[in-house]
Amino acid sequence: MNQKFNYTLKVKENITYLSLIGIIDEDNNLQEISERIGAGTVIINLNHIERINSCGVRDWVNWLSTIEEKGAKVVLVECSPAIVAQINLVNNFTGGATVQSFYAPYFCASCDKEKVLLVESTSMQNVETPAAPISRCDECDGVMEFDDMEEPYFAFLKTTTL
Repeated sequence: MNQKFNYTLKVKENITYLSLIGIIDEDNNLQEISERIGAGTVIINLNHIERINSCGVRDWVNWLSTIEEKGAKVVLVECSPAIVAQINLVNNFTGGATVQSFYAPYFCASCDKEKVLLVESTSMQNVETPAAPISRCDECDGVMEFDDMEEPYFAFLKTTTL
């Protein structure tokens, strides 16, 4: 896809629904978005973020801090594998946000197919050593392999607000 950064924003009552799309890099519009967000709950869907570079990480962390200072209660949903990687790498990537759900990558060796499975964070809460849930292939119905290293991929579950 390799799409430049874009977003959709809808406000209903005291909840802001924000969906981020593409790549978060030095050409992001996060500052523009912060001007449209006030106090209240902000649900940020990160399903369509394919990549984030170091400039994007810096801007994201600063932006998240800015909207939280305005009184926003941030909830991150459908975090893509690219976002999960940053949550695991950057200490304050989620700020005070809650990570409600994220995608886990899988691979079927029989069909040579990839898939991401949506996982609710609370389903892995209070688990000593989180393990990848079982995912079945849409093509052959076989059990798919988790397509990353489990311990580092799920490390954020021990340190992030769920």
